[in-house]
Amino acid sequence: MAAIRLTRLWPPLAFALALFAVAWGVIEVTRGMHTVAVAWPVDALATAFMVRWAADAKERRLILALAAPALIAADLLQGSSPVQAFGMTGLNLCDIAFATWLVRKVGHPIDSLQAFASFVAGSVLAAPALTGVAAGALFALTDPSADPVHVAWSWFFACGLGMMIVGAFALSVRRPRRGEGRGIWLQFLGGQGVMLLGVSVILLRPGTPGLFMLYPFLIAGALSHRELGGICAIAITSIMVWLATYLGRGPAAVADLTSIDRILLMQILLASMVFTVLPISALLRRLDVVAAELRDRQERAEELNTLKTRLLAYVSHEIRSPLSGVTTLAELMRDGALGELTIEQRDSLDRIATTGAEVDQLARDLTDTAAIQAGRARVAISGVPIREAMRSAVNAARFRLADPSAAIEIVGDVAEDLQVAADPLRLRQILVNLLVNGAKYGGRPARVRIGAALAGACKVRFEVSDNGAGVAPERRANLFKDFERLGAETSGLEGAGLGLALSNEIARLQNGVLGVGDSECGGGLFWLELPVWTDKVAAA
Repeated sequence: MAAIRLTRLWPPLAFALALFAVAWGVIEVTRGMHTVAVAWPVDALATAFMVRWAADAKERRLILALAAPALIAADLLQGSSPVQAFGMTGLNLCDIAFATWLVRKVGHPIDSLQAFASFVAGSVLAAPALTGVAAGALFALTDPSADPVHVAWSWFFACGLGMMIVGAFALSVRRPRRGEGRGIWLQFLGGQGVMLLGVSVILLRPGTPGLFMLYPFLIAGALSHRELGGICAIAITSIMVWLATYLGRGPAAVADLTSIDRILLMQILLASMVFTVLPISALLRRLDVVAAELRDRQERAEELNTLKTRLLAYVSHEIRSPLSGVTTLAELMRDGALGELTIEQRDSLDRIATTGAEVDQLARDLTDTAAIQAGRARVAISGVPIREAMRSAVNAARFRLADPSAAIEIVGDVAEDLQVAADPLRLRQILVNLLVNGAKYGGRPARVRIGAALAGACKVRFEVSDNGAGVAPERRANLFKDFERLGAETSGLEGAGLGLALSNEIARLQNGVLGVGDSECGGGLFWLELPVWTDKVAAA
């Protein structure tokens, strides 16, 4: 203790004096009423001071050393024998030491049902029960007229309730957090005011009160503030219960009618309030902690998603810049613009140009995906002739086919003047993706068909079917997710799993729907529904 600085000595000294005053006052009041203490707050106050002030084991021992003479002096001044005074003080110190150890292990404030259960089982039930038995034995040895069982029960209830009410309150009070505005504290004061008004009416009105109606008001007080609402409601109600009993109303009136000891009834009532409200408060605090963690994770996920979107846009742009030069040069050499080539050289350059076109398309898909995820993608809706849209998509898709034996054909008849409400470039992008996928995952040789027809009075349905293996119904839910290839990544077929996901988002931007089903050829069928272009759509 010599190592403790002088500036750290005055708080425990002042606390020891306050502890003496509280202990002397509680004993004086209860003896004046010819009864025992309903709740013994001294152990709870000492526990709270040790947990919140002491920085190490030395300072905790200092507090216990100063608390001991304060409690002994209070007992001696109230007429206890030296043996009783020293014995009861020793038991109080045991309560304080155990509760301090448990609270430091569980943590404060109590913000979960598990922590609440540990605190109740140890500090509120186990420790007071053991020291209560010891107190009963002490009085049996020092005072033959005392009833050891009554002493043990009184000790248990008084110390347990004091630890639960006063200890929980003292361990929950904190400074306001940054960002807690005036509104939160007005809500807290308003909730406590409503609770106090209701409790006062129930406890202080003449006649036998409906004590069971206390709980709705207690819960209202608990809801006014996550940390302080419940424990303040219990502390205020405990004072009101004591006052009502002292005036012969509330619990006292019930006790007179039922021939139950007033003190016992007060203790049971307080215990029931504590075991009702504090678990609710602990659960509310835990929900707040979980909600805060979820908000932090959501913010972090949104931040990472933004970074990912920027990376996609940057990488796709940087890929396309040098790639366009390589692809253009390979096409020029393949076409003989830079000199005659052998058949083998022309084939090699053709593969280079084809592969470059695939990588260029992937970069375009990455750019579009980044724009959609960033909310910057825009579409220009106009009337697009359906047959012209299909012919344009088929011509563009044929240049991207890796398999020269694949065949794409337009099927069905559709009116030449029928138009769909879409962005012509975005519509072609979707149809080309579907056609290229059909050729890629179709049979060998691949046969891909594209057609369109009215779907009801105001929708046009494009259908692209192939002769491949199709998509199993149980796997279709994942088909339109980014980078999802349903196991095809191990097949050797080129692709990144972006085409369908991107097409689905582009369709949504055009007020359309993209779906999948089974084709008549036994393979897969992808359909795209878009609104028909009408004068009403044009005006909108």
